Amino acid sequence: MNANWSSGWAVWAVCGLNGLLFLALVALIPVILKLRSALGVTEQAMADWREAAQQALAPTPAELLRLRDRLRENRHTLARWQRRLQFWQGIRRVAVWLRRRL
Repeated sequence: MNANWSSGWAVWAVCGLNGLLFLALVALIPVILKLRSALGVTEQAMADWREAAQQALAPTPAELLRLRDRLRENRHTLARWQRRLQFWQGIRRVAVWLRRRL
């Protein structure tokens, strides 16, 4: 009889705990729904910010033309410096060759 009483008490305890957990879950439903709506609002705000940032950071046609012109200038400057470097390397080779010959 004692064993039946303790197992019956355990069943009631488990059922009571399950009931408390269910009530806690029911109490949390409004909070979960608010969090879900807040997440939706945050997602929409992030999408708006991303779109605004893409539009703000997109180069204008005038900027693209200016960048293209600067790239051409830099290319010409680089070619000029490469020719100067080749010239001075040639002078150095001649100097080394003369030093070895003399």
